[in-house]
Amino acid sequence: MAMDGTSRKELTFEQMSQDEYEQWQVDQLNKTPGHLNERDGYDCAECMNRGEFYKIVKKNGLSYRTAYDCKCAPTRRSIMRAKCSGIKDIMSISFAKWIATEEWQKTVKQAAQDFAKAPQGWFFIGGQSGCGKTHLCTAICRELLLSGQEVQYMQWRDAVMKLKVRDLTLEQRESLINGFKKAKVLYIDDLFKTGKNLDGSEQRPTSADVNIAFEILNYRYNNPEMVTIISSEFTAIEILDIDEAIGGRLYERSAPLNIRKDKAKNYRLRNQINL
Repeated sequence: MAMDGTSRKELTFEQMSQDEYEQWQVDQLNKTPGHLNERDGYDCAECMNRGEFYKIVKKNGLSYRTAYDCKCAPTRRSIMRAKCSGIKDIMSISFAKWIATEEWQKTVKQAAQDFAKAPQGWFFIGGQSGCGKTHLCTAICRELLLSGQEVQYMQWRDAVMKLKVRDLTLEQRESLINGFKKAKVLYIDDLFKTGKNLDGSEQRPTSADVNIAFEILNYRYNNPEMVTIISSEFTAIEILDIDEAIGGRLYERSAPLNIRKDKAKNYRLRNQINL
């Protein structure tokens, strides 16, 4: 309200004081829709997809217009990190799009949905390639993002290659690996994926791979409030064989979902035509 009881909306610019005019500008900015949802797929009714609010701050007799983050900002940052890391359309990968017709599909989908509703400890799903493991884990991450939690995505093969670069300084390595170790929610996609042997089987991880996995997972094991989501083409039993310390922690912190190797479960092969 102006000094005489007239609302700012009813005043002409000439009738406004400097303070009133600056406040009017801020009010207009806070009413203007943004377009961040076109970039990250996340809609926020509170800031109308601007990602921030504006206000007037007075200091030393002077007025300053300043911006501060909306509560959706951490979620948006998590989405963009996931996109940069490899999950391009994380907000469109939902449980609703994971069609479960067979009993094994219904079982793993229900387990993933239950975890998303009450995320505690670790969620692990491993086994057959192409059966939808990444989709389910990403759907969990989507639900956690929508609830306002920050999620760190780790594409195992790419991240490990960066961590094993020889000219990486100690400070650079610590900064990179701490992002995974200390994330409130961490999704490791394709744990221990290194490549294929000539016969098509998965290559065994190297000792360096095992050491990196242990460093990350042991830290998170010792901090049980951290949520960890893991997918792998190795079953939990096979991981136990690769490294008993990692496998043991995996079994203790999760109820592993092991999908038996069966090409009939490979969704990517559904459109094949055999003549």
